[in-house]
Amino acid sequence: MSTGFLFDDPEGYETTSAYTFGGLCPIRLGCDLGSPPRYRIIAKLGYGAYSTVWLAHDRVNKRNVAMKIVEAKSSSIKESSMLQRFKVRDTEAPRVVQLLDAFEHTSPNGIHQVYFMEPVLPIDLFRRQAARPHITREALRQTVAAVALIHSRGIAHGDLHPSNFGVAIPEVERASVSDICYFTGRPKVMAILHSSSNNLESLPPYLCSNLDLETLRLYLRRVSELTQHPVSMRIVGLGNAYIVGECPPRARILTTYAAPEVAFAQMALNDLDAPWDQRSDIWSLAVCMYALACSHPIFELGGLVLHEMMYYCGEVPNAWREYVRAEPFQDGTSPTLA
Repeated sequence: MSTGFLFDDPEGYETTSAYTFGGLCPIRLGCDLGSPPRYRIIAKLGYGAYSTVWLAHDRVNKRNVAMKIVEAKSSSIKESSMLQRFKVRDTEAPRVVQLLDAFEHTSPNGIHQVYFMEPVLPIDLFRRQAARPHITREALRQTVAAVALIHSRGIAHGDLHPSNFGVAIPEVERASVSDICYFTGRPKVMAILHSSSNNLESLPPYLCSNLDLETLRLYLRRVSELTQHPVSMRIVGLGNAYIVGECPPRARILTTYAAPEVAFAQMALNDLDAPWDQRSDIWSLAVCMYALACSHPIFELGGLVLHEMMYYCGEVPNAWREYVRAEPFQDGTSPTLA
């Protein structure tokens, strides 16, 4: 493993400040989780604002799984209860990532919810592997079917964006740990240089880079021709989902895929309690489909997101008028104000 001393948070890694009481769980490669120990950590798959995701080996069922471990202060978010609603029988085609196991794990930073799911390949990477038009059409069709399924069960997702759509990859699930490590190479780690002895237990010994997905893509091609297999889409990231009729969680994360009512409330009014429901999902789904079909997003993240929405949608609602007049386009023009 290549290492370095960490003085400032490097790009591409989660911040060290996230490892504090109530924050992320410190994880080491090769450690075991479960009681008795069952899941061995192989590599890091990624991280988000409230969790890290790892590739782990289930030594009981002899399979590789994706492990999501949530920060301690967010452990009240019961993503597993949502995923339980979409477990399917062997004869059914899943559209939501399948939950395999779940439990609580205690670290120096608190009690964390841990979810074990089937591994999926992000749809953006899959499309680079399988750029054939019929593959893209089928992936988009299943993407719509996945959203329709959760809506039919009375669920609003609330955080739809391309990273929350993926393709099941049974090749990785069945692969040996030694093969995965061989084809993806040694992970890069950044050793943490502690500035004091106050939070030694809260921090991991090092930060770990994400698994090289491009190398994984080449690995998949060597094992099997993925594009010749039926596409099997999954929707993931139900941590912000809620049952329609209940109080929705606060819309904490703003993306360029957020519906206008959410984007305006957060960006113009600084209101994190923006109202959103299944109709908001429909907007986000349409923006996702544009990005997936055209290989670039329709809106760019930044201060002009609302203006771009106004440009495409035309007349703006009354609530937006004051903001629009105060924040014109860069060329000095304003959207239609009827």
